[in-house]
Amino acid sequence: MLNRRLAFPVLALVAIMLLAAAALAQETKKFAVVPFSYTGPQKYSYFPKAFQASLNNDLEWGGHVVPASSSVVDSIPAPKGKADAVKTLASTGIDYVISGSIAILDKEANLRIMAVGSDGSSWENKGQMPIDEITPWLDAQSKSIMGDVFNRPGYSTAETKAKNTDITDGVTNPTEPGGSQFIMANDDQYQADTLNPQFRYEGGSETIGRWRSQTLRFFSTSMVVSDGDGDGKNEVFILHKTGISAYRYEQGKLKHLDTLELTPSTQYLRLEAADLDKDNIPELIVGTYQTQYRSALKSPEGWPKSHVLSFSSGKFKFLVKDYNRFLGVLRLPPMYTPIMVAQDKGVRHLFGPRINEAYLKGSEIALGQSIPTPEYGNLYNMTYLPDEFGYKYVVLDDFHRLNVYSQTMERLSSTKEERYNSSGLGIETNDRPMGMGPGSVDETTNTYNVPFRMIAASLTQKGKYELLVNKDLSVAAQVFERFNYFSQGEIHALVWDGVGMNLAWKTRRIKGQVSDIGVADLNNDGKKQLCVLLNTFPGGMGFSNRKTVVLAYDLNAQ
Repeated sequence: MLNRRLAFPVLALVAIMLLAAAALAQETKKFAVVPFSYTGPQKYSYFPKAFQASLNNDLEWGGHVVPASSSVVDSIPAPKGKADAVKTLASTGIDYVISGSIAILDKEANLRIMAVGSDGSSWENKGQMPIDEITPWLDAQSKSIMGDVFNRPGYSTAETKAKNTDITDGVTNPTEPGGSQFIMANDDQYQADTLNPQFRYEGGSETIGRWRSQTLRFFSTSMVVSDGDGDGKNEVFILHKTGISAYRYEQGKLKHLDTLELTPSTQYLRLEAADLDKDNIPELIVGTYQTQYRSALKSPEGWPKSHVLSFSSGKFKFLVKDYNRFLGVLRLPPMYTPIMVAQDKGVRHLFGPRINEAYLKGSEIALGQSIPTPEYGNLYNMTYLPDEFGYKYVVLDDFHRLNVYSQTMERLSSTKEERYNSSGLGIETNDRPMGMGPGSVDETTNTYNVPFRMIAASLTQKGKYELLVNKDLSVAAQVFERFNYFSQGEIHALVWDGVGMNLAWKTRRIKGQVSDIGVADLNNDGKKQLCVLLNTFPGGMGFSNRKTVVLAYDLNAQ
């Protein structure tokens, strides 16, 4: 039996806890997103459910406004107007209901969205846009509802306009100060004045401090921002499904300069830039891979095909074509100058055992000395992270886990569950027993998923380097081991803390497949931005017909 002296304090504590829980429950409001009405072709009939799922995710404000249960939402008919919505809220006990309509005609979308509160307050907006632009429009409406309807600080239309005074065509320039695209880690040593305030604060408009290009109608794999023609202004070079294209930032958009089709029926793996002939103008190095399938066993057989290009007077020109090794760039210590490197195709594995320095000699490539590498290291998955007076090797293994090695090749740490920099590019290779020829019944087929580049950059403190990587985010990839298309990502800046790689800061969640990253002056204003190559999906809800968008985040770095 409970001691009588203890009974009263215990009962009092329980009562306080129950009252606190009740108060918390009263403070948390609920919203319901009902499926939008739809008019249009059958192939887009999944839009209403997709909009519902997207808005449920974007409108949730933990501890303040949360989605109602699916059983309640399913019982709510789409309101015919504001009065009907208020009656629905009164009968269900929900605080907000969001509804709307979708009409698709050819490639144009007409959208309407309405939010009504139980107190009779309402918000409504309409828009007309190409189908490819539905996702950013819907994201913008989510932010407006959060601020104007849910009263979340920093999200209202008035606050957004006050902060965002230099917008062209609805898209901010990458040099705008402030914003909330970045979330800073809880560690005072990384709270540096040289970083954009958006690294430190959560909240505010998602467009502040971020620029977004127009949609480019192709699937892309790699990107370089560099002054390819030596005129003092950077171009944006994008490697895509049929070749390479050059753009320049003008009036808030990417202006197309030239496109060169490369080897047909190939996979485009990596685009790099390095000054190979020492004329202070970088050349472009393109790594590709061709695959053929033997008809008998459907077994893949492939080989690398690499190219070196110049970009002069606004046009691409081949310097080396169809080189039979993988080509890439490593920034070798101690100067960390970009050096072209080459690697043979392996026998049992995709990559051969050695990486060699490579030099451009007229129209030929000459190999130099070999470069030491730790286990799993190849020219596409390895980088050097400066660390005080030395450096660390960082390697992404076949499972896209980060492995850190000392200068003596001793493995120091490895991430366990986190996966980084998956590009979605899979190369099938044969693993056949030694001495067996092609088509052996004992051979197996493996798929190597090529990662995109990691970036070592000093952004928060002078002389202290962070490793910029993309954290892969996908529910499907957590279920299916070989699934390597990621519908969302976050750029993480990781630092070596003596034990492992620790988070310094990260971007807010990016919707789409992140395919490449870089730190460069994209808009030629003298300041570098964090540049992100992104593959979007139709409406953000599919994996076919992928298209390209370039994002640039203001770093405010000195």
